[in-house]
Amino acid sequence: RLYEMGKRQLLKKCELRGLPTMVKTLHAAGDRAYVGDMMQSLHFIRYDSTANRLVLVARDRSSRPITCQELLDMNTVAVGDKFGNVSILRLPGGADVGAIDVTGTRALWDSSREDATPKLETLCTYHVGEVVTSMTRASLVAGGAESLVYVTVTGRVGAFVPFTSREDVEFYTSLEGYLRVEAPRPTGRDPQAYRSYYAPTKHIIDGDLCDAYAQLPYETKQKIAEQLDRSVGEVMKKLEDTKNALL
Repeated sequence: RLYEMGKRQLLKKCELRGLPTMVKTLHAAGDRAYVGDMMQSLHFIRYDSTANRLVLVARDRSSRPITCQELLDMNTVAVGDKFGNVSILRLPGGADVGAIDVTGTRALWDSSREDATPKLETLCTYHVGEVVTSMTRASLVAGGAESLVYVTVTGRVGAFVPFTSREDVEFYTSLEGYLRVEAPRPTGRDPQAYRSYYAPTKHIIDGDLCDAYAQLPYETKQKIAEQLDRSVGEVMKKLEDTKNALL
């Protein structure tokens, strides 16, 4: 529901009915609202001031039980669910153009059809392993770049650091690939299979796995560094620089 400030009380302007179960999270920016459902993931809603109504712009393809969300920009939202996954969802370009009917000729049922509603794109997916209870955009050092900081139900604090160059993406992608083979596995589980427990991991590097490079024997470190066309010291420095950019 959308309310307006009155002289004595709040005045209800409009409302949108038909959301799947129960609203768990809610953010607003401009004329948009970002609604996280307890069972059916995220919905993008837009306020049409000319018709004084709320319009469903897009919804997620997957059924995610949302526990928290954070707005990254007008079209992108990061969400955490109760199964320990963190996903980043984006509104496809031009998806909200048809949400507002300026002609008044559209049938009321047209935009409420499941197959007619645009679907959000999943940019990134990562299995943290614990229920994420809260997340926020923050810079932990003065003048540093913003990161997505999250906390879990057991009190663990983690962060997703955005890469700013293609070189960093290629370096960490290669390092992660080599460590999936060379890093020890105390439980015998494949690191990629664990991070893809509910959905395939996508566009996120496993920082915990990359951090295991420092605990490897020197011969293994040197072997991986040669495959990366770097020295062991350069690989270690790269890892430390990434940590220092956050902390």
